[in-house]
Amino acid sequence: MSFHCPECSQRESLRILKRIELAPDARSDEISLQVIRCDTCGFQGLAAYEESSRGALGSESVDHYGYTADAQSIKSVISLINQCPAPRDSGCKCTSHRHLNLRDTTGRWINPGYEPGQRTFPIVL
Repeated sequence: MSFHCPECSQRESLRILKRIELAPDARSDEISLQVIRCDTCGFQGLAAYEESSRGALGSESVDHYGYTADAQSIKSVISLINQCPAPRDSGCKCTSHRHLNLRDTTGRWINPGYEPGQRTFPIVL
């Protein structure tokens, strides 16, 4: 698996700094919110990994994408992940998990720092 930076296009320079596993939503069985950074150019952003096996015949669907976010949103996500006692436990009931596990009216997870129409990019090419 190779992560490519959307800013400098450097191969294998983008890495996950922090992550928190979140509870399933109306679409995905697994959700992971990630803070990403390029070791080459310093680009920082957020990424989401969503996996679902709810399709026909148990088919698996994976969506792993990054998105630009303002510095305050990234700082807030890092702080919340750092405050969580169990970031790899999607069932954790801490304040950070409750804050990052928000849902819209259809039951879909609300991605922090993401606005509709905002630029996204694939994490794996």
